[in-house]
Amino acid sequence: MYQVFARKLRPQRFEEIVGQGHVTSVIKNAIEMGRLPHAFIFSGPRGVGKTSAARILAKAINCEKGLSSTPCNACGLCEDITASRAVDVFEIDAASNTSVENIRDLIENARYAPSVARYKTFIIDEVHMLSRSAFNALLKTLEEPPEHVIFIMATTELAKVPLTVLSRCQRYDFRRISVKETMDHLASVAAGEHIDITRDALMIIALQADGSMRDAQGMLEHAAATRSGRIDAAVVEDMLGMVERATMHGLLEAIIKKDVTSVLDSVGKVYQYGHDLLQLYRSLLESFRNMVVLKAGYTGISLPEEEKDFLQGLIAEVPFEELHRMLTVLIHAEGDLKFSSLPKITLETVLLRIISAPSLVDIRQLISRMHSEQAPAPAGRPSPPAAPAVRNKPPLSSLPRSWEGFMTFLKDHDQPMYGMLATVSASDGDQGGVILTCANQFIADQIRKALPEILKKAQAFFPSEIGIQVAVQEAQPQAVRKPRPSEARANAMKSSVVKEVLAEFNGVVRDVKPIE
Repeated sequence: MYQVFARKLRPQRFEEIVGQGHVTSVIKNAIEMGRLPHAFIFSGPRGVGKTSAARILAKAINCEKGLSSTPCNACGLCEDITASRAVDVFEIDAASNTSVENIRDLIENARYAPSVARYKTFIIDEVHMLSRSAFNALLKTLEEPPEHVIFIMATTELAKVPLTVLSRCQRYDFRRISVKETMDHLASVAAGEHIDITRDALMIIALQADGSMRDAQGMLEHAAATRSGRIDAAVVEDMLGMVERATMHGLLEAIIKKDVTSVLDSVGKVYQYGHDLLQLYRSLLESFRNMVVLKAGYTGISLPEEEKDFLQGLIAEVPFEELHRMLTVLIHAEGDLKFSSLPKITLETVLLRIISAPSLVDIRQLISRMHSEQAPAPAGRPSPPAAPAVRNKPPLSSLPRSWEGFMTFLKDHDQPMYGMLATVSASDGDQGGVILTCANQFIADQIRKALPEILKKAQAFFPSEIGIQVAVQEAQPQAVRKPRPSEARANAMKSSVVKEVLAEFNGVVRDVKPIE
């Protein structure tokens, strides 16, 4: 029976797991040094080797040829574990065994010694799917299991696993597999399976897999079934439902050049061919992200050289700020397209918003342009800069010796004090003094605090001593507020006289007018 690549090519040794050397090296050292914990938890994205590592670990600790970091894969136990038929190795899908009863059965099974193997091994996949009660039932056994029991748990959502469980396990975080490692592995798989595929096609598969080797192998297998001859990038793009590269390039050029007609024609063409508009939108996001990082000077992105050269030429004359603005609009509008009942109209609106906005200019280019447009200075001795205009101050002897003259003096010599006194009104007081009337108590308090400095300035200006008093303006009596029509009507209806008149004549109140 035919087996898919993900099963046929499943790693059988730690060395065969791609991109997880930081995990496999620690586990191998723990086995060789005899420091094997009783509970493991493997976390990470889908398809990166968590379950494969759990099976290899089960074989390594139960191999008939002895405890070793490299299982023989030839003894009966190794073959049984590989075929998932070992009686002492239990693979449990937590998604379908979530209840407390399932965990109680597991705990009861763990009490008995293994029949054949060295350890009774429980591999619990997608452990985060267990219920809260099931986790609580597992805690005691997980903390102090029998000496012959090993727990290996795997999860894609570590945040959903209770801390009480995490603290009882040795945790290993699996990473997304890089594009280069995925491409190299797929190239070796293609060579072994006699699949003729180009490097650019492998790169597209690796990018779309998003770090998952299982997804990448599935896409490679799908591509191999598409045609018997050479598989290039166009075949893979068509298989994955991606927009053709020529169409994508035309759309990017139209957006950068702000060609409304070409943009709408490209979107209509993609829609007419039945492509997924959300997939097109994600491709636009990735392309603009690549343009932004290329414009910023980063060249280490994983792209075919032809694609990288096209993007470099496209953004040569576009400032970084403009590209960043376009990418920001696309990021913020993704939710609108995802939940829209009319995705074509939504996509067209977003793209029109991008190309209709005024272009942003690099501030450094703008400053350089301003300097270059300035006319050169004429030859010869430069003319001295013009002196700033100075307001002519009236001489002190010309000012009248009155409060108005004193305010004019302060305006020219002490602006803060002038600003403070300008808010008050001055009137004549007793014995040639001055009364400063303030609008409120706060201003009066500020004037009193500054009164010594005001008197000092006044003594220097007036020929004789002058007294200054500070007063607060009396509050004006508030005018009697006229009642609103609704209030007047309500008050009238409360009157006993009005009620009697209405009852006597069976009348209705049409309008109420207050007495002037």
